Amino acid sequence: MKAPRARATDARLCVNRPRRRLYAFADWRLLIGVAVAQLVAAAALRVMPLPAVRRRAAQLRPFVRWAVHASEARAIWATSATGRRLGRLSTCLVRALVAELVIEDTSGLTLTIGVKRTAASTLDAHAWLARGDRVLIGSTPDEYVPLVEWDARSA
Repeated sequence: MKAPRARATDARLCVNRPRRRLYAFADWRLLIGVAVAQLVAAAALRVMPLPAVRRRAAQLRPFVRWAVHASEARAIWATSATGRRLGRLSTCLVRALVAELVIEDTSGLTLTIGVKRTAASTLDAHAWLARGDRVLIGSTPDEYVPLVEWDARSA
């Protein structure tokens, strides 16, 4: 008995399947650079206080921008995309620090850490990076009370 012939829409022929996006070399370099930066930032936050991590990041900023240069939108995309894949290593604070490091134009950037009280009477903390009133990294800080705010010059 003969096997049935495959039709043009048959899944075995990979027809009508959505194509995976092929990334350019610059995209891969950006994704890998941001992923490495998130891993380094997560490790640094475990052994150094936050102000010291921000000072060290400010010293490394010229090298990072040479290695990983991207527009604000591409830097945010790469930080979010790699952060989703790094799981618990990439916290909101790590993402905000790396985005602040990678974004080329730091004028008007503000790194904020805020807290809110949960229903169980515990404190929940969140970090976000904003330019003016627009949040770039981190969810909307509507319910959070800002505890600490740093602008790019205070790094």
